[in-house]
Amino acid sequence: MEALLERIERPAALADDQGRVLAANGAFCRRSGLDLAVLRQRSLQELCAADVAPLLQGAVATLSSDLVGSPAADGALPLSLSRLPATAAGVGDPPGPEPAWCLLELLDQRLTLADLDALVTTRYGDGAVLMHLQVLQLDLVRGRLGIAACEALIEEIAHRLEAALPADGYFCRQGGDRLLALLPGAMGIDAVRDRAGKLLASLESPTTVLEHVIEPSLNVGISRAPDDGSEFSVLLDAATRALEETHRQPFPSCCIAAPVERSVQLQELLARPLALAIEQEQLELAYQPIIELETGRVIAAEVLCRWDDAVLGRQSPADFIDVAEATAQISSLGRWVMERAFEALHRWDVAGLQLGKIGVNVSPLQVQDPTWSSDLLMALERHQLTPERIVLELTEGSILEMSNPVANQLRDLRRQGFELAMDDFGTGYSGLQRLTELPFSEVKIDRSLISAIDYDQLQQAMLGAVIRLSDATGITVVVEGVERSRQRQMLLSLGCRHGQGYQLSAPLSDLDLEALLQSQISPAA
Repeated sequence: MEALLERIERPAALADDQGRVLAANGAFCRRSGLDLAVLRQRSLQELCAADVAPLLQGAVATLSSDLVGSPAADGALPLSLSRLPATAAGVGDPPGPEPAWCLLELLDQRLTLADLDALVTTRYGDGAVLMHLQVLQLDLVRGRLGIAACEALIEEIAHRLEAALPADGYFCRQGGDRLLALLPGAMGIDAVRDRAGKLLASLESPTTVLEHVIEPSLNVGISRAPDDGSEFSVLLDAATRALEETHRQPFPSCCIAAPVERSVQLQELLARPLALAIEQEQLELAYQPIIELETGRVIAAEVLCRWDDAVLGRQSPADFIDVAEATAQISSLGRWVMERAFEALHRWDVAGLQLGKIGVNVSPLQVQDPTWSSDLLMALERHQLTPERIVLELTEGSILEMSNPVANQLRDLRRQGFELAMDDFGTGYSGLQRLTELPFSEVKIDRSLISAIDYDQLQQAMLGAVIRLSDATGITVVVEGVERSRQRQMLLSLGCRHGQGYQLSAPLSDLDLEALLQSQISPAA
């Protein structure tokens, strides 16, 4: 029997009808953390988190469970229990009643989506937290080291995740670069944020994959039951939306979903004030400079929108942009942003200031507006600008969901001379493929891909490959999230020429940017 158990790849053990462990393979001992001598001193009831009485009493032929509840006692293990037929008994057993043999298999806590649905609805009635995790570097790891390295990296992160979860927590891989983790218990937002921060810290420590040191970088979107829903599918939708928000500035790598009720409340609260703010021009623009890394000169700027309402206070850009999209105000908001930004660029031109281009974030919903393209061209004409001065920035996430008519409209704008940039490059699983589907002139590298660029050799190799590709194809590379001087030095050594981030410059008002541009042409003595 011991020899047969060793031929089972999964952790497995054998018990008799009295609940005594007779044998176990090496995998079972390693995973349980108990050697065979200790296992033989434990009863099945002490070892197992499930109710084993029916099996031992012979009331059922088989008892097996892919899911088990919370451990009944300290040290209880998640086991699958199966009665073996009498023929499994050893040859030469003494005559008498047929012995009842029980095969124990130590379960892997990785579950299917259907299993997770059952967990939420039947086992986590007091509340649960769902974390939707995304590994950000997989596309470039695959391009540099191959698919085997991608899978090895995901496997290592899965092992770390399993070790970090509580005994009654579960996880699974959703596919590609995504993992799901389910934790029992209701938690407040502060507790969830603290828990997520510790979890990310444990997952993002450096690891070695195919002799390359990689520092994983992950984003996480979080939903909570019952606040965001009581069914797993609803929780998954909420966590996925929260994950998408992590790719939108100024959110960090962790975002907690707002309940559906809050989204409705935001629309009711902000829709009318936002319309008034656009109509009465109560919004403001900020400009984050794009810097030439070698000289420190400002060569372009990304346009950001700010709203500080007199009654409601300062609003999150993600909140009011979501409301604008949900209430069909995104086109009017986009027109206002472009009008004011073009006006400022023309004013700086007249003043003799040197700002080559401005980047404007564009929603696919804007492009779907049949009048948007003509409005864009007329705004350029009013302010005596040419299309080559305008960079239309689209996030990688929005490109993934883009319809063919929108893509064709963007191709037409590119033919007319507008620059087209893929923002947050590297946060998706197929960024390199998407880069070839539209005529991009610029790619903005997400901060996650340079988080350890000053000491991580793999990040250096991956970015170097992207820079070489861009040089060969004529695509400009702009690196986002430059926050340390050593990052800047390494980027220069790799041949990267342009960057933005707080180490270079925080977002500025139009007057502050104007003063900075002025200082470049008339530096102080």
